[in-house]
Amino acid sequence: MFSFGEKRKKKKFKSEIEVINGEIDRSQRFDFNFTILTVEVSHSIPRGLSKILPGNVVCFHLFKKHYRSYDKIIGPYWRRYYIVLPQTGRPGANIAKKRIAGLAEEHNWGNVSVGMAVFPEDGKDPNALLEKAMGEIAMFPP
Repeated sequence: MFSFGEKRKKKKFKSEIEVINGEIDRSQRFDFNFTILTVEVSHSIPRGLSKILPGNVVCFHLFKKHYRSYDKIIGPYWRRYYIVLPQTGRPGANIAKKRIAGLAEEHNWGNVSVGMAVFPEDGKDPNALLEKAMGEIAMFPP
């Protein structure tokens, strides 16, 4: 029997879990790693219409511009984005984290927190990977 919290959690992460499940299937078929980055931005940054209209806020289009065409960017959900980096292990994910820190500095986003989980090292199911990525959130700049 599910508790109210678990039902809400499943509903909340529905789109993320669908994307991650697809990536798990593909990664298992071809024996690849992939990484999930959780990016949280400060409350001091104006939210605006960042996914629809680019501006001086954290912009969905900036993430798309600075990542590969096959990377999956999910969000924004309040002040959190999820970035799925196919065929990327821990070294490549650390480079992506530095790229996010550079974007934050260039566009005056203030402090940005980034968490990371790598499949299959950090978990083999979507919930475990999301929990690991959210649990490892570290502030940039440190």
